[in-house]
Amino acid sequence: MINKAEILIISRYLKPKNKDGFLRVISNFSFIGIMLGVATLIIVMSVMNGFRIDLLDKLLGYQPHISFQSKGKYNLEKKSIINLAKKNNLKISDLNLVNNSEALILTQNKNYGVLVKSFSKNEIKDIYFLKNSIVKGKVNENGIGVGLELASKLSLDIGNNLTLLSNNTETTPFGILPRQFNFKVSFIFNTGMYEFDNNFLISDLDQSKFFSNKENEIEIRINNPDNSNNFTSILKQKYNDRLIYSWVDSNKTFFDALKVERNVMFIILTLIIVVAAFNIISVLTILIKNKSKEISILRSIGFRKNSILKIFLLTGTTIGLLGTALGVILGIFISYYLENIRSFLNNNFNINIFPSEIYFLSELPSYINYDSVLLISIFSILIVFIASLFPALSASKLEPIKNLKNE
Repeated sequence: MINKAEILIISRYLKPKNKDGFLRVISNFSFIGIMLGVATLIIVMSVMNGFRIDLLDKLLGYQPHISFQSKGKYNLEKKSIINLAKKNNLKISDLNLVNNSEALILTQNKNYGVLVKSFSKNEIKDIYFLKNSIVKGKVNENGIGVGLELASKLSLDIGNNLTLLSNNTETTPFGILPRQFNFKVSFIFNTGMYEFDNNFLISDLDQSKFFSNKENEIEIRINNPDNSNNFTSILKQKYNDRLIYSWVDSNKTFFDALKVERNVMFIILTLIIVVAAFNIISVLTILIKNKSKEISILRSIGFRKNSILKIFLLTGTTIGLLGTALGVILGIFISYYLENIRSFLNNNFNINIFPSEIYFLSELPSYINYDSVLLISIFSILIVFIASLFPALSASKLEPIKNLKNE
């Protein structure tokens, strides 16, 4: 516990007198350094979280959360997957049978490699990325769907013929050649995701038998994509003979790179707080040297070593606590209004800190993760506490007789 006398002494040490001008300057620098370090760390982490969420939204907009190899018994497999999800308190939002294959579009002017996703004719109209995305034409059994960007690039419209060169081969008098198939464009879709609208075709599952030799898959989407790895493990335990993988597995390299970058940025920016903490060591060292006589008097009138330790430890820690608290407030405020600040700088001072033509994003993404804010706050306070501990220990070891014998 801390008594009133210790509180009074701490409050006086936190407000250096005018004659201690140098001490006041270093103390202010320590406070500002910690505040800016914490705020910067929160802002950078918020921007990196925003980028990650934005990339995930775009990536998972047309990717399944889990891909499950089908063995031809779709209805039984579907029922089993839904039951497993219910047992583990997971909610499935979409579940579809699909065949994924590659093909080459042949036109009079251009040849273009594409990915073909083939769905059951009973499910194709309700596919998660096709709902409210068909801008022209309608789904039918004999036609094929083309993304708006791809249709524009290849000058395709409803009713146009489309020739696909598949990876299936046939033997002819001229040797083994890839098989060609003709389709009509029956609908054009626009999901708003450039990569998908530019590289994918949508067809009926019955058609895929002609140009694809790949096995069908069941694509699963759950309400929370972060639970994908957990559900994938559950499915693998029951179906150990199937190929089952999640979106994390198929994008592992990319997200591992993001994670490493995030961790490295955290470590680098934490050094700002460490440097500010060194200033606290300087503040306390100078304060102890200037107040050595007062420390000796306090010891002589009955203050114990623990009291001296508490006084200087809490003096340094209070500077860190106040700096951390204001840094958290400043960091959250700037993170919340980051896009407004960017727009203000761009419109009034022509300072474009986030060019959309380079990053392909119209707004600067920012997402405040309060768990990260709490971690940063605890880390800052811990650094300040450790920095304050060593000078406080040296102050508590001062011998009053040695300090006062020459007075």
